Amino acid sequence: MTPHIHAGTQAVADERREPALIDLSEEWGFTFELLEETQAWRERSVHEILLRDSDHVDATAACQIRIPLELVSRYAPGAQVGDRLRMLLPFAVRPKSLLLNVGLAGADGSPASLVLKRDSAQIQAGYMSHVDGRPLEEQPLGGALWAGVSHYTSWAWREHYVGPERRARKLRWLGLGRGWRADALASYLNADLELGINARHVTEWLRQTEDARIALVEALQEGEDPESSSESILLAVPFMPIRPHGIADIDILVAEFCNAVDSMNPRARRFLAELGRRWHVIIDTVVPVDRPCTVKLSEQRPWRDAPSPYLRQEIEVGDATTTHVEIRASDHGIVLDRLRVDDFAGERVDVKVSDDARETADAIALYADASTSPGIVRVGLRARLRRGYWRPIWWLQLLITMAGATMLWLPGTFAHLVESLALLTFPLTLAGVVVLTRESTSLAERLLRRSRTLLMASIAALWAVALGRLLLHAEVGWAESAWAWVRDTISWMG
Repeated sequence: MTPHIHAGTQAVADERREPALIDLSEEWGFTFELLEETQAWRERSVHEILLRDSDHVDATAACQIRIPLELVSRYAPGAQVGDRLRMLLPFAVRPKSLLLNVGLAGADGSPASLVLKRDSAQIQAGYMSHVDGRPLEEQPLGGALWAGVSHYTSWAWREHYVGPERRARKLRWLGLGRGWRADALASYLNADLELGINARHVTEWLRQTEDARIALVEALQEGEDPESSSESILLAVPFMPIRPHGIADIDILVAEFCNAVDSMNPRARRFLAELGRRWHVIIDTVVPVDRPCTVKLSEQRPWRDAPSPYLRQEIEVGDATTTHVEIRASDHGIVLDRLRVDDFAGERVDVKVSDDARETADAIALYADASTSPGIVRVGLRARLRRGYWRPIWWLQLLITMAGATMLWLPGTFAHLVESLALLTFPLTLAGVVVLTRESTSLAERLLRRSRTLLMASIAALWAVALGRLLLHAEVGWAESAWAWVRDTISWMG
């Protein structure tokens, strides 16, 4: 039977004994120490992004870790190298959106599960108090506000602000629609709380928190984010474990938030600002003590702004001794180029290389070493199709254009006008159908969408020109009857 060592117990060192199971999953202090210095235990971080379909990319993050025996021994005296350690592993940082198609692989087949976001929010609220240097009891609502800031997801807010923002953008040139955000926030809060909150209340709360919001933006130095739950704490209120029961409760919460931010140290402000934009993915898993092992997380991430060929992904760098990033496409007909690595203020970042850097048509790879400052960067590139995909469309577009010009040039008295129009229209239409229905991957469909739409419009325009010439000039009975009907209709309407 495998022996167990719980936090605070003593185990006798015996090289011949079976590896013990050490359970530190409830020791938040241990998790906090892991968050303090990630490079001390993350030896290598590998990020692979695969462009597979038109709307999502497959992302895999693999961390090679080694949990030091010295750190484990502080919480489990008597632990030895090779013991099995159950822990809450702060694995990655992700934007405030849902994880899709998540897959986990623990070290050497060990069990691994994702900590619920609600529980993760409680842990991050505790870490916020740890960084601030004051106990949870002295935080706003005993840390409930920080838990709400962490638990918040942006999709809940987007349901309420997308429509009003779009209408306000249309009215902005008239000088109208300036109060749309207060109205949207009131609707957002009332959807869950039903406290009768109106835009006047929201406007006053936003005014009171403005100085704190600016302080957080300056601390993070990533520019403003209207979806951040720390810059606008009203977004966090519906996600708090302790809900306000009246408008007066929110008044007190706003005052406590302002006082807390005003008295925070710079590091705590920065962490709170980041907590409103991203959340820590925490994994409950088992790893060997002081031995290298690998933990993997796979997911699907949205590829927005279709059919734009530009891909932008957030990558965490500097959190491990070396960080490896590889981006490639599943379709070998796709070329990747125009690589950019930016911070969130839009400035170019000098990503330092530890081993090598490679940029080919099929894949792009970056390697950042430990000297890179820890943080989030936005990696962007362009995906384009090889010429073999484009040539049929280009040539067909050129032929359609020439055929349309020829139709317009043919004189109305030409004896074989009908035959000529048919000869120009039907073969090109058939060729267009073949090109448009040619089987291609979902990724290629995204990149071809605009060109195919233009080709369909060109074919429709070719038919419009052909039918127009028939109605106006061709000597066929149905054309003359149709044209006479059009003339009679116009005359009647006049």
